[in-house]
Amino acid sequence: MSRVLVFGAESLVGSHFVQTSGHRVFAAGINDPREFGLAVEGFRSVDLERPVDAAAVVAGADVEGVVNFAAATDVDRIERERPRTAEDAGGPAYSINALAPAAMAQAAYARGIMFVTLSTDFVFDGRDGPYDESALPSKWSDSVSWYGWTKGRGEQLVRDADPAAAVVRISYPYRSHFPPKLDFGRKILAARRKGNSVQYFDDQWITPTWIPDVTRTVDRLLEVRRNGVFHAASRERTTPFEFARELLTEAEGADPDLRPGSMDAFLHRPGATPRPRRGGLTGHRLEELGIRLTSWREGVRMLARDGAEG
Repeated sequence: MSRVLVFGAESLVGSHFVQTSGHRVFAAGINDPREFGLAVEGFRSVDLERPVDAAAVVAGADVEGVVNFAAATDVDRIERERPRTAEDAGGPAYSINALAPAAMAQAAYARGIMFVTLSTDFVFDGRDGPYDESALPSKWSDSVSWYGWTKGRGEQLVRDADPAAAVVRISYPYRSHFPPKLDFGRKILAARRKGNSVQYFDDQWITPTWIPDVTRTVDRLLEVRRNGVFHAASRERTTPFEFARELLTEAEGADPDLRPGSMDAFLHRPGATPRPRRGGLTGHRLEELGIRLTSWREGVRMLARDGAEG
């Protein structure tokens, strides 16, 4: 057991790390994780729109490692912050997703402690995925969301500030149970229970992430202090339609008779936020560290068995 400073401890992914990793967690961020029933040994309130404050927390924490799960992730809302050019970058999402992680990384590097931060496959434009761990985030374009660009910029700034840091990319994360927030899988179950008619894309490729894999990945990286980019996602690709159909079949015991939707049609709507169409992640670096990643079919079975309560 080690002492770890966690930003975003109350988040969908960070909360699982807090609940199951076994580390002594000291939390920092906007929301106190104890209000969500999470056991941490201390909490420091910090506004992540002020990167200097995040750096100060890292500099003063008595810990052996720092993990950043915090992010601005409301893709459609964040898109409204998009500036005219990359040179005009600024705003809340840019501060939270790019400048704050870089400040944390710089402070961690100065102290010689391990820093791990999460990223996403949205850093890619989704034209020729899946993407391996050597792939660089896509350049500024109308095909990359502002959310994705800020996360990609954050990756670059973190690695510039701290050559020893690790970046863990994930894709459409889901887990069995987390009442404060629905994830990719449990949104499907919740919509079904409410009788909502939802169209799931059958022309978009994704590699969903089973969140317990992320906790195991971060644990391992803190232990071995390995730097660089790591992809934690299903090694098998799927589509949202195929994922939803298999999940509901597992949960209900019968074909759910879903209607497929079109990502291509969605992206051609006026004002649609860009999303990767041929996205997803691939790679091998975690296997080299002894981590076997959960396929989306395995994850669907565990979610249907353990998380049907939503």
